[in-house]
Amino acid sequence: MPSRLVCIAILLYWVVGASSLIRRDVLPELGFVRPPDLRTIASAEENAEPSSWSVEVIDNPLAPEIRRIVGTATTESSRNPQGGFEMSSTVSFNAGGLLRGTPLSSNSDARLDVVSRYQIDPAGNLQSFTASVRSDGDPEDLLTVTGTRDRRALKVVCQGQLPIFNQTRTLVYEPRSLVQNALGPFDRLPGLQVGQKWETQMVSPFTGRIETVRVDVARRCVIHWDNSPVTVLEVVHHVTPLSARTWVRPDGLVVRQEVPFPFVKLVLERIPSRRTPSGLEVPGR
Repeated sequence: MPSRLVCIAILLYWVVGASSLIRRDVLPELGFVRPPDLRTIASAEENAEPSSWSVEVIDNPLAPEIRRIVGTATTESSRNPQGGFEMSSTVSFNAGGLLRGTPLSSNSDARLDVVSRYQIDPAGNLQSFTASVRSDGDPEDLLTVTGTRDRRALKVVCQGQLPIFNQTRTLVYEPRSLVQNALGPFDRLPGLQVGQKWETQMVSPFTGRIETVRVDVARRCVIHWDNSPVTVLEVVHHVTPLSARTWVRPDGLVVRQEVPFPFVKLVLERIPSRRTPSGLEVPGR
């Protein structure tokens, strides 16, 4: 019969193993594992150099590995003197190249810039955000969306060059919840586990429309990135009638993300070590 110390060691080993399995397989399904919030996302990005992305289009869904580069993006985060954070992103792309082969296709070479900023308080609550769409050579923004939080209310104001875009909405804001610009990529999503589910709000910088997005961490898989196979968590965003996926390394680094966009299969691909795709200039460099 095993000695008392051996029995205790076996019991401790079982407790540790069981708790790990419960944490991995059970708690996410029950909703006990907190989803990422703006504070954890911003603090994970703090002190890192700006990240660069290529904006790519998949013309043939049956060959998703073949993509056209139509633009670039940068994301970064910094801490403000009050102890909160600011996250910002700039996405630049060729409008004609983006819409090539769609019902909205044109010969335009106009460059569009989507600029986003989030102000986050020390507790991880959104204070305000702005998202603007600018056209190369146009002195005025095509559309600007601003959001300001007052306790548990988020006031969202859209202003555009066409009257149809001018509107104001007030949403219920849950503490520390995510509000995301569809073209404002997050650099990191730390702490993910398979089975996690949550909801977030997504703002379209092109229409000002606000959608509730259901998010779930669907599975662990392997993709090819930076010329190597990489183990990632696949996060699925459900936006009626579309869905989009984000691929996140176990350490929280986002390496690839689809953008829910009508008519176009749009992908943001992280550029390793700030390498710039041939023939493209990364905004802000």
